[in-house]
Amino acid sequence: MLAAHRLRKDGWEEAVSSNGNTNPDIATVYGEEVHVPGLSGWLAEIDEQGYVVVPDWTSPERIERLGQDLRREVNPIRELLGPDKTMVRAHNLLGKTRCVDDLVCDPQLLALAQGVLGYKIQVSVVVMFDLLPGAKAQGLHQDDGLWPLPRPHPPFVVNVVIAVDDFTKENGATVLVPGSHKWHDQKVRQPPDVETVQVEMGAGSLLAWTGALWHGGGANTSKDQTRLAVDINFNLSYLRQQENQYIGVPREEVAKMPERLRRVLGYQHGMSVAGPGMVDLRDPLTMMDRVRFGYDVNGPDIPAIG
Repeated sequence: MLAAHRLRKDGWEEAVSSNGNTNPDIATVYGEEVHVPGLSGWLAEIDEQGYVVVPDWTSPERIERLGQDLRREVNPIRELLGPDKTMVRAHNLLGKTRCVDDLVCDPQLLALAQGVLGYKIQVSVVVMFDLLPGAKAQGLHQDDGLWPLPRPHPPFVVNVVIAVDDFTKENGATVLVPGSHKWHDQKVRQPPDVETVQVEMGAGSLLAWTGALWHGGGANTSKDQTRLAVDINFNLSYLRQQENQYIGVPREEVAKMPERLRRVLGYQHGMSVAGPGMVDLRDPLTMMDRVRFGYDVNGPDIPAIG
């Protein structure tokens, strides 16, 4: 029996089973009922302090393979390396490697993102970061600052970091300002004006935060530690994505993806049949190979509206 969603008084959606009972750890992800033990507690932490850490999100074997694949298959952006070559950063991972597909469309991860933002979400950017010894600290900032909307506003960004290496204070673990996602009338300030925490966690752990939270990467003061991670950023499906996924991911690669990943990549209705993302009032995923210049919308190969 699939679950539906209803809006709670605090603005979050919650799963509701067909018989009317609620389970805060059940979500419906693209038509699939998903049980995520701990989900309600994670969402409560994000609501209260702006972030949550989930240890052992994925297995050591998966993380070891991920690190090998990323270092072998993905070239960093040369302009961002700097003269000291300590910041290794690569954007548009979905257009360069298939090694992160299962992470991005993991139903438990999508359930977490939907719990913060609501049902209609999309991936905004998928990035690899590797802080090498000597990398300097990043200034505090807000991920939702890319969209110039006045505050306060509902959450429309959630960011997720999956640690490939252990995160330590020495190698540049992420720096956060707990509770700052509620400081709607304040501009971002830097330490020591604000008190921060540095999130230490083991490889395979997950750190998620809401887009309004003040945060930044730490400095890698170690002599020999790397700090490799994958950053998966989601936003509401009616917003423009930070990374243009339709150009960044070749169409032939989209065809190789499971449907859930294609949906979260952006090939979906943003709000309704007539809402952002539609093609001729139709599901964009069903129209991908049917649209040619001058096509007949009433032709026999065109799907029905909906």
